[in-house]
Amino acid sequence: MIKILLIGCLLFFTACQKKEEAKKEESKKSVFVVKPTIKDDLEKRIFNAVASSSNETKLSFKVQGNLNYFKIQIGDEVKENSLIAKLDSKPYELKVSQVNYALSEAIASLQNAKNSYERVKKLYINQNASVSDIDNARSSFEANKAKVENIKKELEYAKLQLSYTELYSPINGVIGAKFVNENENVAVGTPIVLVSDKFVDEVRIHVPEIFINKIKKEDFVKVFFNSINIVVNAKISEISKVASSNEKTYLVIVKLEEKNPLIKVGMSADVYFNFEEKGKELVYLIPSNSVLNDKDGYFVYRIEKKANEYFINRKNIEVGNLQKEGYEVISGLNENDLVLKAGMSEVFEGMVVVIGNEKELGQ
Repeated sequence: MIKILLIGCLLFFTACQKKEEAKKEESKKSVFVVKPTIKDDLEKRIFNAVASSSNETKLSFKVQGNLNYFKIQIGDEVKENSLIAKLDSKPYELKVSQVNYALSEAIASLQNAKNSYERVKKLYINQNASVSDIDNARSSFEANKAKVENIKKELEYAKLQLSYTELYSPINGVIGAKFVNENENVAVGTPIVLVSDKFVDEVRIHVPEIFINKIKKEDFVKVFFNSINIVVNAKISEISKVASSNEKTYLVIVKLEEKNPLIKVGMSADVYFNFEEKGKELVYLIPSNSVLNDKDGYFVYRIEKKANEYFINRKNIEVGNLQKEGYEVISGLNENDLVLKAGMSEVFEGMVVVIGNEKELGQ
């Protein structure tokens, strides 16, 4: 009986103690705090880029003519050695036919000259032909022989010209651009299409001169493709040493470290550079209403944890410029500090408080 009574008293005492602690906890002031954020001048570190492929070629004809076959469309996939376009081949076929005819005539003339030369040789051996006769026969034979060789080369060239009326893809890829239309007359070297590798492997950006000396080859960057919401790790592969003629910018080529079929040639992207200087102190931002000042300078109320309780602690800081996000803090804080967000007039040094947004902070 006495034992049961003791247990009951103990339970009653524990319950009272818990109620007292809960009451005490409820009496503590609830405050809301923020963590300083690192100032990140993104506007100085983001540059617009265009996706491209390092393996891309502008195709053109080596002969002129009328483009009478050009069915390919932008975005079409093409195989290596597949037909892209054709010129009207009739003028070149006619040329081959004409040279072929000339060759057959030249071969016939050569055969006659050869027969004549052989006949004069026999006469000369029998002393029935003079030296000038055999010299003339030999010269005629050699001239006709040279003529046949020249026409053969002319025929080879004419056939080559005819083959140039067809344009084939040099790679497996996609059509990135079309520069002419079917039935147009195109000159030698006129760009017809742009054929690119199926996978984009780089982006090209123009970096202003004030930043060009802050980057170097092999630097790592992040490339964000807004339209498809994809971020890709990348590395600087080339930096131009000559500024563009129109603006004081330098071409920088960034190689993507992974290929994605969703990334297409010509897509826009943002390239994030890190221009942080080594050894440079980080600058933080805190809300402007968290900053107070008095005769001792600028300060904030920081929350410190001791023995599972949170205490108010004054912390002097050095501030910089006032931004729209708040004050720049040059020194005195780090990213793990907890700074009172509001209600500074209702607290004092050493005051015990509870954090009202503790879950939000992940404390």
